[in-house]
Amino acid sequence: MKSSHTPTKHAIPFGQNGNKRGIPQDTKTGSDEASLSLGFPPETMVPKVSGGIPPSGKDFNGILNELSAMGRWANAGAGYPFDAAFANAIGGYPASAKIPNSENNGFWLNTVDNNLDNPEVADDRLTGWIPAENYGIATLSGLSKADVTLMALQASKARIVLTGDLKANVAVIFPAWQKSWTVVNQCTGSGSLICRTKAGAGVVVPKGESREIVGDGSGLVQRIVNANTAVAGITQLSSATDSDSETMAATPKAVKAIADTLSGGRLLNIQSFTRSGTYTPTSGTKKIRVKCWGAGGGGAGRSTRGASISGAGGGFVEGFYSLPTDIFNILIGSGRC
Repeated sequence: MKSSHTPTKHAIPFGQNGNKRGIPQDTKTGSDEASLSLGFPPETMVPKVSGGIPPSGKDFNGILNELSAMGRWANAGAGYPFDAAFANAIGGYPASAKIPNSENNGFWLNTVDNNLDNPEVADDRLTGWIPAENYGIATLSGLSKADVTLMALQASKARIVLTGDLKANVAVIFPAWQKSWTVVNQCTGSGSLICRTKAGAGVVVPKGESREIVGDGSGLVQRIVNANTAVAGITQLSSATDSDSETMAATPKAVKAIADTLSGGRLLNIQSFTRSGTYTPTSGTKKIRVKCWGAGGGGAGRSTRGASISGAGGGFVEGFYSLPTDIFNILIGSGRC
């Protein structure tokens, strides 16, 4: 079949305004009416000259009207939500069946044959149905102390928003599906919020944050882990300038603070002292660089032997200091021979 083989779509079912009769499940005894179970009764198959009864035009119109109404429904891209009576009548939905949800904003996909279960259970039971395509956001409010189990229709959404005043640690129970969610924790209070399956592992979602979590059919794991020096992932920002953490990243504010501290500024003045005195910093000075040289030792000689001894070189020390006071007393000792 090719895409160009698209059959004609009809805007109205066959016999929409014609004389027709609804088709019952069974034919009444002695009746010549057609039914779903029998079709046209035997009397309509016998020639009229032999006592037979011609098929009813109302039945033809009724049958074709129903069939073409189904075709029109399919042409419009529509489906049928779960129907318990229909499921029991056919022995359960087959695997691969796809039906719209009760909100008409998503679909359920069936994964098992002969499925009689309603996909939209009020707890985390596995029914064989899984969410296929679902639009919208599920919001749970009023979380406080008790654990909460998501209904299947809530869990079918890709984004779950949780609100409430947590007075204790609260678990939100998800179905053990192979599916991903974005969970947004807008709760307040002292308790923690963990998303998990009934028996499997879970993920803590901090207050005021969101986490992408993935179900593997057993438990839940975080899609992106917390970052460290060996693993890429989610990183918390920090403006601290004295932290030695290897799991947080510096903000521009922290970088600026460090840059301001390390900036050397400009040279304002140079003062030299060869004798004791007082140093008064130039206005605007924040740090000082101090260099000290010691005088060299004096030389000595002995004329009787024609020999001489040279003096030792002077010592040197240097330091860089924040300005602790406005005035410094400079003390220079006297030389010694």
